[in-house]
Amino acid sequence: MVKTEEELLKEYYHSLSAEADEVAEMKLNTAIRKGITRSRRSSMSLRKRYALATAAAVLGIVLLFSFPRAGEVLKTQGAAPDQAAIYQSYGPFEKYIPAAMTTNAVSSAIEAGLVQRITGVTAEQNGFVLTVDGIAADQKGIIILYSLQNKTDEKAKVAHIQLTSAVSNPLHTSLGPENSISPNRITYGYEVRQWESDGGALPDQFTLELELGKYKQFTPASADSSLAKLSVALPLDREEIAKAGETIHVDKTLEIEGQKIKINQVYLAASGIYLDYTSDPLNSKQIFSMYKPGLLAGGSGDFTYLALRAASFTDSGGRLIFANDRSSAQSLQLQINGILALDKKATQLIVDTDKQQIIKAPDQNLQMSVHNTERGSTMVLEYDSQAQNNSIYNDFRLGPTFTDGAGTVHSTDKFDIDIPQRTEPEKAKSIPHMYYLGLGGNIYPQPLTFAIKAYPALIKEKLSVPIR
Repeated sequence: MVKTEEELLKEYYHSLSAEADEVAEMKLNTAIRKGITRSRRSSMSLRKRYALATAAAVLGIVLLFSFPRAGEVLKTQGAAPDQAAIYQSYGPFEKYIPAAMTTNAVSSAIEAGLVQRITGVTAEQNGFVLTVDGIAADQKGIIILYSLQNKTDEKAKVAHIQLTSAVSNPLHTSLGPENSISPNRITYGYEVRQWESDGGALPDQFTLELELGKYKQFTPASADSSLAKLSVALPLDREEIAKAGETIHVDKTLEIEGQKIKINQVYLAASGIYLDYTSDPLNSKQIFSMYKPGLLAGGSGDFTYLALRAASFTDSGGRLIFANDRSSAQSLQLQINGILALDKKATQLIVDTDKQQIIKAPDQNLQMSVHNTERGSTMVLEYDSQAQNNSIYNDFRLGPTFTDGAGTVHSTDKFDIDIPQRTEPEKAKSIPHMYYLGLGGNIYPQPLTFAIKAYPALIKEKLSVPIR
């Protein structure tokens, strides 16, 4: 399971629902995202423009979330020009700037002229119009700028979005708080996607498909509330994609308590900065992820922090994807604060679901129970994280299969998960993390054995390695 920034943003929108009614949606969305990404400081030209364009309009409650990290002050100089003059330099994409300012990679790609303008790519159904105005494709991913015109009186939201004929993973989507598409308005948004394979395997074109459903705050749009299904075909110039971006061969090794991680290469492009690494096969521990990884651009004590956006992991290594902006043209270094790892002999979880007992686990921090319903059973694992609130990838996770007591392998992907209601003690010092796994309605020979694919066992040590 790979989490993205969008999942974290959901939690913030829940807690700020009261303020959201009083503040314009675009301003709230911009401010919250600026606070969550916590980029140390983006390209100065972008920040100046954003600050000057919004200083007179953003309310005090929003400013609490729009400031960067504590102790850092945004500097502006001179009198504020009018907003039209600020956006004029962005040409045909000026209407995307209020949304794009929430993500450095998108705004920087527009400012640097990396986004290719597209005309005539549109689809309409039931009073909703989808238009794609620009794309920036590279060997690892793509940025798509698109608008949704709502000609109806119905408030809508994006229920589903995907790229077909070019398999991809979402990195980031922005259409405003909870993806709301207001009546009788045009909403400007963007999508950043990572290709599942490198650019050489891409087709000549792909299809962007988008489904709209009825809007209900903080709840997903259900299939029976579908308002429109829109799709457009988009071209890909594979020759241009092959030339896009910059590859840096790093070939340097980090070592923490005898555990070695080789930083192989870094690819810098419009859609992000992609860092590939491998774990030494001779390591005694299974490394699940890095602890608080970040890229620092600059030098002489003046750095820009490029935030982690997404990641993927395998048993032998992984890929970290960072936000990109124009500061990445400076000196770069990777900084980590440790690793999450277990002894390779401790990467199994063995349980007896009939007796609701844990037979083997990495430590004493896990508790197990089984929640039974008519549809089947759900195994509930409760654990106290040793590395809470450090990154979006330092979590507990099991593999997609398990082996029963008779040696038969079963997949968990096909089973529903029924989450039981939780009640927390009144004086609890901390709320434990919960992990749910569907087991279906079968009766299995006991015990059941699972492979641990992520565990919050922290080895803390601050290290850095120069990228260039």
